[in-house]
Amino acid sequence: MKKIVFIVILAVFAVSLWGQSNDLLDRFLDGEEADVATTLLLVAQASGNLPMDAGPDDGYAWGLEQDFAKHVSKTAPGDPVSLGLFYLALFKSYGVKGGGMYTAVGSPRYAALEAGFLGYVEPSSLYHTRSVPPYEVLTGITYVTEDAEGGEM
Repeated sequence: MKKIVFIVILAVFAVSLWGQSNDLLDRFLDGEEADVATTLLLVAQASGNLPMDAGPDDGYAWGLEQDFAKHVSKTAPGDPVSLGLFYLALFKSYGVKGGGMYTAVGSPRYAALEAGFLGYVEPSSLYHTRSVPPYEVLTGITYVTEDAEGGEM
């Protein structure tokens, strides 16, 4: 059942990125680990901060201009993205209000913990430093997008 739900979510998200290059998404999904530049690109495009024709370098540059830039600057564009950095970028770009520590500190660690609290990440894999597979990036973006549209944040 979970696989069917995931496939439907992935298909809906892929259709919403109709302007995105199929080659870019194919290369991204073929990898074992999501890279920082493409992940930031997808987050920025999903939140409406970058146009659909932007590339991974634009996504990385966008990340360096945000208030979480100090965490982005510690990585190279091709490095695997950590769970904490991914959710920090995602939550900041959507303006997700979190718990006390996430709001006060705003670090990748507390962003990952907030993602776990909100049910986006299974507790058994809640390590803010672990690399994120590409499908989990798309799933996370879908969760936050759906919550931002209809849920309370």
